[in-house]
Amino acid sequence: MNEAERFSVLTMFQTLKAKTSRLLDPVVQSEGLTLLQACVLGHLYWQDAAVGDISELAVMDQANASSLCKKMEREGFLTRTRQEKDRRVVILSLTDKGRAAAERLQQQLNCFLELLNALPNDAKEELVRGYLAANQMLDYLFEQTKGE
Repeated sequence: MNEAERFSVLTMFQTLKAKTSRLLDPVVQSEGLTLLQACVLGHLYWQDAAVGDISELAVMDQANASSLCKKMEREGFLTRTRQEKDRRVVILSLTDKGRAAAERLQQQLNCFLELLNALPNDAKEELVRGYLAANQMLDYLFEQTKGE
């Protein structure tokens, strides 16, 4: 890999991150959330979850996931309840405010889904293949470097 190719990988990651933020930040910020917090709400909309589950979903360590959820609790989006069988496990549930925010976000995100669904099937399949390949590449790089 030459020098230009090395920097093109950085540019590729930055471009994807910047374009994702430019597209989605206005949507989630309309609810007073970050993109990560919106992902948590979206997950909890379908089922309650433990902080450890959110840690895996958000690809972050459990301490940071716990801090994120505590902040969301203070802001009224979710509740945190210790599991009776194992008091170390904290279960997260949406409040009415969190459920309403998740529903409004889903309505706004539906327009993106409609646009994607309007694409020809081969274009949709190519996008999915590209996502899966990029995800696999990132998992490989992370594993090889142990996230250093």
